[in-house]
Formats: sequence, structure tokens, C-alpha cells
Amino acid sequence: MDLAGKSEGHYEQDFVIDKQFFENMENHDILSAAVSVHMDMECRNGVYECVFHCKGNLQIPCDRCLDPMDHEVDTDYRVSVKYGDNYDDGADNLLVIPYSNSYLNVAYMLYDTLLLTIPLRHVHAPGKCNRAMLEALRKHKGSSDDDDTDAEETRQEARTAAIDDDSDE
Repeated sequence: MDLAGKSEGHYEQDFVIDKQFFENMENHDILSAAVSVHMDMECRNGVYECVFHCKGNLQIPCDRCLDPMDHEVDTDYRVSVKYGDNYDDGADNLLVIPYSNSYLNVAYMLYDTLLLTIPLRHVHAPGKCNRAMLEALRKHKGSSDDDDTDAEETRQEARTAAIDDDSDE
């Protein structure tokens, strides 16, 4: 994004983030991506107030069965950018870039923003995991914390089946 050529005022720009974006960042954990980013920028008194609105979908592997799962993205990221003698990103939501930089690369900001929307543990909803993979895992692993999760998933499936049976009557 070209900052040096901007006079005071409001600017908008749209970006589309896809799988290639993550491959360029050397992240192969994102299986596919379709995220639209709308940037609003207000330039006042040498400070560029940027708001990035990210909305779309990332496809990531399930931690339990490894099948692809969709992760919805709907988040905003705000940052103020101003020029200074040296690069400084030490303050929250304030980025100081050297006077010699006329462009601001927002790719890393968007990359971090999107990755931070992904929960630490991402698994399918109960009953949605690949049954064959779950059976293979059960055969090859001992008891662990995931056994509690698998047992809870089995109980949830039984409750859902019971509710479905009751609604058929």
C-alpha cells in the first residue's frame, strides 16, 4: 500500500486472500482460503488510521480426524501507522515506519490477524469427524484426554439420535 502519495482524507481498498497467500507465507496448514478484506484508511496529521475488516472462510485440518473443516472468519484489525526515524512495532496497534519507506506491506498484518482467529484446538462438531479415522485412532492409542472427548462425542450422538427418534413419533 502506497502511503507517501496519500494526502489527508479517507481511502478504501479491497483485497482477496486465497490459498496462494498462505503458500507465499510458507504456511501449508491452511488447506484453502476465501477471505475478503476491506480496508478503510483515514489520513490525518501524518497518522494513517487503518481498519481491516476480514470476512470469509479458511479451511483447516481437524485436529482429531485430519479431514478438512471450515473455519468462518469475521474480524477487524485496527492499526495506526506513522512515520518516524526508525521502524518500531513495539506498541499495540501503533506502527512506526522509517521516512525512507513509501510503501506499507500489510500482508503480515493480515496473515497474523487471520491466524489469530483460529482456535488452538480445532475439531469438527460432535458426530462430524471421519468415523474410519476415529476407529483407526482408537486402535492405535492408549487412554488420553481425547478419550474423554471421544466419549463425550459418543454421548452427544446418542442424545441427538434419541431426540431425532422422539421427533419422528
